Amino acid sequence: APLAVLFPVFFLEALHRAEGRWRSWFLGWLAGTVYWVVTTNWVVSVMHHYGGLPLVLAAACLVGMGAYLGFLWAIAAVVTAAVPGRRRIWLFPAAWIAITVLQRFQPYGFTWTGVASAFADWPWLMQSLPVWGATGLSWSIVAIGAGGWGLVRSGSRNAGALAMASAGVALAAAMALSPRPVGTGRNVTVAVVQPGTTLEEKWDPSQGQEIADRVWSMTAEAALLGADLVLWPESAMPYSLENDPTYREMAENFAREFDVEIVLNSIGPVAGGGYANSAYLVTPDGVSPVRYDKVQLVPFGEYVPPWARLAFTESLVREVGAFTPGPAPVVVPAAVPLGVAICFEVVFPDLVAREVRGGAQVLATLTNDGWYGFSWAPLQHFAQVRLRSIENRRWFARAALTGISGFVDPYGRVASHLDVGKSGVLLEKVQPMTGLTPRARWGDWWAVLCALGALGVVVWGWRFARPGSKKSKTGTPKR
Repeated sequence: APLAVLFPVFFLEALHRAEGRWRSWFLGWLAGTVYWVVTTNWVVSVMHHYGGLPLVLAAACLVGMGAYLGFLWAIAAVVTAAVPGRRRIWLFPAAWIAITVLQRFQPYGFTWTGVASAFADWPWLMQSLPVWGATGLSWSIVAIGAGGWGLVRSGSRNAGALAMASAGVALAAAMALSPRPVGTGRNVTVAVVQPGTTLEEKWDPSQGQEIADRVWSMTAEAALLGADLVLWPESAMPYSLENDPTYREMAENFAREFDVEIVLNSIGPVAGGGYANSAYLVTPDGVSPVRYDKVQLVPFGEYVPPWARLAFTESLVREVGAFTPGPAPVVVPAAVPLGVAICFEVVFPDLVAREVRGGAQVLATLTNDGWYGFSWAPLQHFAQVRLRSIENRRWFARAALTGISGFVDPYGRVASHLDVGKSGVLLEKVQPMTGLTPRARWGDWWAVLCALGALGVVVWGWRFARPGSKKSKTGTPKR
């Protein structure tokens, strides 16, 4: 968290000392590259250990990914450098936020860590998220840092103090205006299963029956403890619900015998050919015809981006390949209307908000974080669950194959969890929630406001910088 506040100070000072547009571009690109290489260092172990790449090549993949994502930081740096010093205090937070939001869309389709996630353990600060989302909180932190840079420069102290005060007032207003959760109906007892199955066990054919027995046993335990709904993690079973009639029959009979609903992950065929990474609902009446097909696929894991197909013809990690994305989020009609995110979909705030607008009263994510081991990635991933729960004021249940599984309440507080490497069953009585927060109802409106604000500052700076304007480049009135 302290580094998140300090980074704008050093970023703006580097730009201040830079000479020329290309040097600004390079500094921004270098900063973004270093950021991604450090925060997602676990990519090396994924590519090396599970992708089978030599260690040097795996490290090169990490650096290449960081360099690619760093281009957005470079654009933010060039835009910021386009105006004189004091105006950069106002421009940089808006421009950096607006431009880095583009990571969510193609040709990137990858967003992961962020400024707001660094403050997941600051619950009082996080209560601003229902109004303006993680984007708004990130802007306020970056704006405070940018104002701090102004304070340490003799000619910009007034502007720096005003920027910090403005960010603080906006943050306080968002916290004060944040709506409270609105409960509806009776509590539902939800269970999450964490089998603790390693990927090495999953890939060993001789382990299949033991893996299945473990999951069935844990599900029976959850049902006997009173669960209405049991969530399995991604890739919990080594079978396909659609292609294995015996497995499908077992699931239906189990749900009927224990009078419980199960949400599980399996590969599902799609119309016209191909397969989707899907979430199914199994009830005592059978498999529901409504299933959720994963919308946001993992680049190089579940598909190869079109721009990279000249270099890569298949996925870089075992067990996954060319999936077909789902057309849109679908609310699963379980014991409570359920919005499901599969794996890293939880880092896409707009997808989760669409599920809430579609009627989801409880949120869930099914994931397989076995790829990441004991790296930073599971903690980073779990922090995103906390952001989404607060933004939408919903209970959020997370079922992970190897951890972290757990429950997060509508205030972003962790009600219970199982750490990485553990196995077990967690139960929680969750309150279905209704109502839409401003963030859920209006989307990422603060990102749009940042884009408009950045554009306004740039136009304002260009207007007063060109010859014949009312003020000279130094800001002195012309006689």
